[in-house]
Amino acid sequence: MKPTRRGFLRAGAATPVLITAIQPAAQVLAQNTQSTLKTVMDLIIPSSDGMPSASEAGGLTYLEHLMQSDKDAAAEITKGLDVANAFSERSFKKPFSELGKNDQIAVLKDMEDNASGVFDLLRAYVYESYYEQPAIWKLIGYELYPTDHMGPHLKPFDDSLLVNVRKMPKLYREA
Repeated sequence: MKPTRRGFLRAGAATPVLITAIQPAAQVLAQNTQSTLKTVMDLIIPSSDGMPSASEAGGLTYLEHLMQSDKDAAAEITKGLDVANAFSERSFKKPFSELGKNDQIAVLKDMEDNASGVFDLLRAYVYESYYEQPAIWKLIGYELYPTDHMGPHLKPFDDSLLVNVRKMPKLYREA
């Protein structure tokens, strides 16, 4: 088959459609879902003692990117938010986002007590989003030591710490 200009143009015009169909579209969180997630995150890790809240530290952006790239994480986080809304509707007859702070905390405590598996997963994702932030590492004094070069030097071992242990009788028999 001999390529023609018309065949080339037809194939070129179809390429963007094909590429778009193959690549998953980046899902942007709905505004109400994003707002609820931010609220939940900041209730689990609020700002205090010079430490930023989970969303202030960049956790919301982290979870949004995670949800776009990992469908299982997205499903688990969405399920956690759906359960929070269900508990809110059951207890207060309002969506979670319309509750006052004390009522939102009550809903999360109720989730922790009665839907612990879902709550534990949601809390774990919030913790992950917080402690993955290099700004938080600096605030808590964590230093990353990559495996491709030397890390911190350990203090020399103090043998005097074993004096009392060495005086003890053997707790095993010779084989």
